[in-house]
Amino acid sequence: MTEGTTARGTLSSPRRQWAVLALLLGVVVAGLGVFTWALVDRGAGDDPIDRLQSLRDPGPDPGKEREEVLGAGRTFVDRFLTFGPDMLDDNGKMPDYAAVGELMTSKFRTVFDRNVGYAEQVVAETKVGRVAEPYAVGVASLDSDSAELLVGGIVEFSAPASEGSQEQIAFEPLRFRYQVSMVKIDGEWLVDDLDDLDDALPSFAEASIPEGEVPGGTPSDAPSSNPTDEPTGSGVQPSPSDSGTTGGSE
Repeated sequence: MTEGTTARGTLSSPRRQWAVLALLLGVVVAGLGVFTWALVDRGAGDDPIDRLQSLRDPGPDPGKEREEVLGAGRTFVDRFLTFGPDMLDDNGKMPDYAAVGELMTSKFRTVFDRNVGYAEQVVAETKVGRVAEPYAVGVASLDSDSAELLVGGIVEFSAPASEGSQEQIAFEPLRFRYQVSMVKIDGEWLVDDLDDLDDALPSFAEASIPEGEVPGGTPSDAPSSNPTDEPTGSGVQPSPSDSGTTGGSE
């Protein structure tokens, strides 16, 4: 037997093969150990089992939840305070505005649906319009299924330059500050109540809107067709501090 043959026989011996296999197995086990430790270290809980369980079911992300409720509140206030003659259909209704009710709980929508006709009447008769611009949204409180938001911004009013005119004259914007109560139902954040912080009146869900006013507080005698008239009684009066901000920002 030659020297080369002896060497090959030594390398291919069962003992040598098992030694190599054991070494590879050790490397794999060590790698799995490091990987498992890294996963467990990222989990939540007092013991490894709880931490592994938390990785499998991490639960809601507080940051994501906050962004969702802020977005839902901003969208609602924007749509709730915005309407005008461009929304009127051939029957003098504003179906797109009425659809804001889809963002509300059944309790709050009942109040809204009962009063939305006032808004349609005001717009049909006066051609007044308004556009909301929420510029600050903050979370006052937040848990898994309810939240209180503070929303501040401005509402810009417009009215025809003269009777029958298609030209709209803009008025000085008015500030608003609202507290928006929200609840989470079937995974969706819905508005359960709305309170104007500057009008010293009950919230919208606690009291029906007086006859002659509309959702959002614009009375039926708001800006007339005379461009020199100032918009009155908007329900979104400037705050005493003249800041209009909410205590928190998105």
